[in-house]
Amino acid sequence: MPEIRRFSAPLDAVDDVIQVSESGITATKMVHAGEPYLEGHYPDFTIYPGVFIMESVNQAVDAYVARAFGADRIADLVTVTSARFTSPVLPGDTLQVSCELVVQGDELVVDANCRTAAGAAAARLKLMYRIAGGGTR
Repeated sequence: MPEIRRFSAPLDAVDDVIQVSESGITATKMVHAGEPYLEGHYPDFTIYPGVFIMESVNQAVDAYVARAFGADRIADLVTVTSARFTSPVLPGDTLQVSCELVVQGDELVVDANCRTAAGAAAARLKLMYRIAGGGTR
């Protein structure tokens, strides 16, 4: 029986994939003020939650795996090696996620730099994924 993908739908944390190469992917997410998850996340200073920045990286890595290894393969997060959130992503900002990837057998080492369209460094994540079969996106 195929593995069931534990996906975060209906959250669309990537709007566009800008570039895919053998060693990386760049994707964007526009943060709209009306999105329901922003309500209550610091009501007087609404920001795109850090866990959703991580989900943007996750969905970008998933898009890379689908293109590089086939649509029947998924990326399962194994380890968060480090995560640094350095500036807020505000409603109206476009988050750009740039991931450098190194394939090591069935594992994928990811170094993700996340910036706003204005150039502010929002987060830097170092993650390890396992490339697995099955599941749905």
